[in-house]
Amino acid sequence: MLKFVSRFTSAPRVSVNVRRYAQRSLITLTVILLVLLIVVFLSPKTALGPKTDNQKPNQLPKPPTTTLFFAGDIMLSRNVAGKIYTANDVHLPYLNVSEKILSADIAFANLESPFNSQGDHSVQNSLIFNADPKFADGLSNAGFDILSTANNHSFDQGKSAIEFTRVTLVNNNLVSVGTGVDCHSGKIIEKNQIKFGFLAYSYAAHNDGGKIPDPLVCDWNDEQQIVADIQAMRPQVDFLIVSAHIGTEYKRVPDEDNALRARKTIDAGADLFIGHHPHWIQTIEQYQGKWIFYSLGNFVFDQMWSQDTKEGLTITVTLEEKAIKKIELNPVVIENYCCPIWADDMESLAILKKIGLTTRVLLGENK
Repeated sequence: MLKFVSRFTSAPRVSVNVRRYAQRSLITLTVILLVLLIVVFLSPKTALGPKTDNQKPNQLPKPPTTTLFFAGDIMLSRNVAGKIYTANDVHLPYLNVSEKILSADIAFANLESPFNSQGDHSVQNSLIFNADPKFADGLSNAGFDILSTANNHSFDQGKSAIEFTRVTLVNNNLVSVGTGVDCHSGKIIEKNQIKFGFLAYSYAAHNDGGKIPDPLVCDWNDEQQIVADIQAMRPQVDFLIVSAHIGTEYKRVPDEDNALRARKTIDAGADLFIGHHPHWIQTIEQYQGKWIFYSLGNFVFDQMWSQDTKEGLTITVTLEEKAIKKIELNPVVIENYCCPIWADDMESLAILKKIGLTTRVLLGENK
């Protein structure tokens, strides 16, 4: 009887242990599940899929931008050459401005002085320009990519200097446009899968007031040829720039005949017009949704005898894919007979006021 009772009374202990084990297991499982849930909900959203905090559903990546930089006249003879020789530094004219030029995908200006390895390059007060070919290295290292060589000083060093200047630029990884036997073909530069076309013209081939044209310098006066050039290049490029060395010196507004012809380049298919020669900045026009800059004034020059000739305008055009999204104007002031520096805010407003503007941002957000 006692043995029977002993077996009977020991059975409930086994049942209690089982229940306790089951309870502990359930608690452990519950804790594990809670930990897993906490980990899932507190981990970055990338753990749940490809979306990120910065990307909304179905949001496309921002299209790449391409920047174009434009400056006015660069003259590397006369007093500018003298300053470069004194400093023994071909980079001297661009030391204060090269950072912005280098940051652009394509940088363009007008080269006012042909290169020649012979003769004196620093004759003061001379109207016959002669640039030392060593100075081309300064242009390249400053960030320029393409230069118009079509202007009234193209023949200052004779016919042979037309090709010599082009070869000098090519040897320094620079492109020239507007002169040579094939000047009407223009030049094409591709950046970010966008093809940019450049055509350049001058009102005069020689330093003679425009009396004698020459086939080695694209002629601004030949309107029919200009239209034909634009129409031939248009199917080859995504964005077409026309540059012209035109206008009356020391005048704030363009001549009416030049304004009409500039508009016709837009009608023919140009996307942007860039002018130079007057040595003053001139007014800006928006025509058929496109922009016309009649004169950017001086950029590297030695005309220190007036405030207006010491001032120039540079343009930074930002494109998203193939459309202009922003145009920023950055005036310069030339110092020491050679060297542009960026105008400060007050100087910039004073310079832009001369052409009827109150802001440096012509198009796009002011950031």
